[in-house]
Amino acid sequence: MHSEGSRLSTSGDSLRIDGSAVVKSQKRSVACYRCHSQKIKCSGGKPCSRCRQAGYTAAQCSYANRDRKVRIDESYLEQLVQDSQELHARRENDHQAKFIEPSVDSYSRSSKPTNPISAANLVHKEVWFQTKESSLPVYINEAACIAFATRLCQFLRPNDSPGLYASQRNYIDDSTLASQAELDTQWPTLIYAQLLIKTALGHINPGFHLVLRKETLDGLKTIYQKGSFNDASAKCKYFALFAIGQVYSAPHSSPGSSMVPGTSYFVRALDLLRIIPERPTMIHIESLLLLAYFCQFLNRFNSAYLLIGNALRLGLSLGLNINMPKSQNLSPTEREHRVRIWWSIYILDRYWGSKSGFPIQIHDDDIHVDHPSVFNFKDYGEQFSEVTYQIAAIELAKITGCMMKEIYTQKKSAESFLKREQRILISLQQWINSLPESLRIFTDKADSKHTVLLHLQFNYCVVLAIRPVLLKFLTQHQKDQSMHLDEESKHIWMTLSQACINAARYSLRLCLNEWTSGSLVIFGYAFPAFLFSSGLVLAIASLLPMGHNNDLAAFETSMEMLKVLHDSNNIAAKDLYEHSLQVQRYINSKECSKDISGSRIIDEPRDIASSFQETTHREALGLEITGPQPCLDDIPQVSTPNSDFQHCEFTTEMVLQGSMMQDFLSRPPADMGLLDLPEIPNEFDAAFLWLDYDASAN
Repeated sequence: MHSEGSRLSTSGDSLRIDGSAVVKSQKRSVACYRCHSQKIKCSGGKPCSRCRQAGYTAAQCSYANRDRKVRIDESYLEQLVQDSQELHARRENDHQAKFIEPSVDSYSRSSKPTNPISAANLVHKEVWFQTKESSLPVYINEAACIAFATRLCQFLRPNDSPGLYASQRNYIDDSTLASQAELDTQWPTLIYAQLLIKTALGHINPGFHLVLRKETLDGLKTIYQKGSFNDASAKCKYFALFAIGQVYSAPHSSPGSSMVPGTSYFVRALDLLRIIPERPTMIHIESLLLLAYFCQFLNRFNSAYLLIGNALRLGLSLGLNINMPKSQNLSPTEREHRVRIWWSIYILDRYWGSKSGFPIQIHDDDIHVDHPSVFNFKDYGEQFSEVTYQIAAIELAKITGCMMKEIYTQKKSAESFLKREQRILISLQQWINSLPESLRIFTDKADSKHTVLLHLQFNYCVVLAIRPVLLKFLTQHQKDQSMHLDEESKHIWMTLSQACINAARYSLRLCLNEWTSGSLVIFGYAFPAFLFSSGLVLAIASLLPMGHNNDLAAFETSMEMLKVLHDSNNIAAKDLYEHSLQVQRYINSKECSKDISGSRIIDEPRDIASSFQETTHREALGLEITGPQPCLDDIPQVSTPNSDFQHCEFTTEMVLQGSMMQDFLSRPPADMGLLDLPEIPNEFDAAFLWLDYDASAN
């Protein structure tokens, strides 16, 4: 006899399930379709005996699908629902735990972090969307400098402080551009047009080959000689060049004017690109790149991203990403022009993507075209710039693209963070060591501004690759969790943080040299970005034990330069300066000084030229102390904790050198998979991003 809860039904194939017990009844035999239709007994199998005798194959002997009825107790169903709800709740708690800092009490129960496996959340995984300005949310990537500044302010802010606005607030908006479109912008005189073109060609970064130099100047003369001013393609290209030439010609904006010089030419050229050609021409792609280049002066990175993307896809339709067969009847100039235009698109995509956080728009696996070359045809030197510069820019852009995919990505990687970090830094070290002599910086002679710009971009890549580690180091140090790290982890953390700080200090010195020599251009995005990114790192350095006492003063020096650019109507500088003010405000707060710096007082003014004095934090972290570190002028001398370069002039090559860094870079990749920084969940509040900061609130 069975109990009532486990009785077995004898009807057909029905089952009775009691809780977790399942009792099966005897299966009924099922006849195939042929036997069933003839109402004869079927032997089963495929084919059955009768189908086999009739010459049918296994595929022709088919059976009806059986859908057995299963009877389940209601209590069993309720238990399944409860188990499912508990599983969902557990998954939700695990997800939220990644973004919640453990309490001091919970941490004090253990001398080490509870999960020392991964540092993948050094780059925060929660996605930011700005919803203040538009009905459509605007995505903010963690690679953008303003995002990093917001993260820093979130950490530094007192509990009752107002929020910080994360997205850019200063740019030339659509309505302002529309007002410029109403102006009747005409061709300038030939002499002024030539001056503008030559100014543009002289100032555009040599890594960006946007037009053929001699052909562009000769074409301008032809237009004026023939009076052919109505050719839309030519007009678009030359007006874009006029815009660039005019913005580089202006030492500052007109008093009382909020408009960037050259904007009227830019708007007129943009207006001529209304139709996307089904069969594009090189002049159309040139125009797209020129307009994208000018967008930096307006701080319109979304527009630049769209224009570069259009140029890239039109370039794909022309096959610019593959080598042109020799059977095609093209001159050497045309062939080289195609190659250099393509690589200019590539560099623009990766350089500006790294500064704004946009993903790369084409992968290296889809590119099958050679690098730029040197040819011995007659007008090579008049048409093209030096090839070594663009090749160096291409290789640095490749590393930048890899960094964006491996460091700043939402994709979960099977490799440890340190393993990816090591690979990126090795690539950067190989790049700087392979740089030709003509592109190196020498202390005994003046360097061209374009060479300095290339080195600034390198330092920016180093900072971009390491600064998530630096910010996590700050959070560790503030909570005294760095004291619980083992010696090996402490060694790696200090090494990476010091390299990031060295790159920032050296970048700021290069910017200061450009400033004092008069080579730093007023308009544009590059120099403000370098100043801002370096200043943020030095602001953090001022709160860390390996920092100099005057790192904060160096940060304030970068702010002063940004302020001058801000007052000169550099739109990008306006945006970055406002974020710098918020960082400065939080650093100078008494709460921040007390909680973070310990014995170091940072809310009082410091003498910029004051000498460095060691703090007790150095001894606590076991750093080698060899005496006071010297400083030059108003920016600290670049140095490492073991003073590798204490008595020599610092160069870019030294950013990733030093015994500690070489030890990190020389570790076998297999070891890097077993070693990683402790996982420190972040406590940053995403809602903090969407609040407007009231500048009058103090």
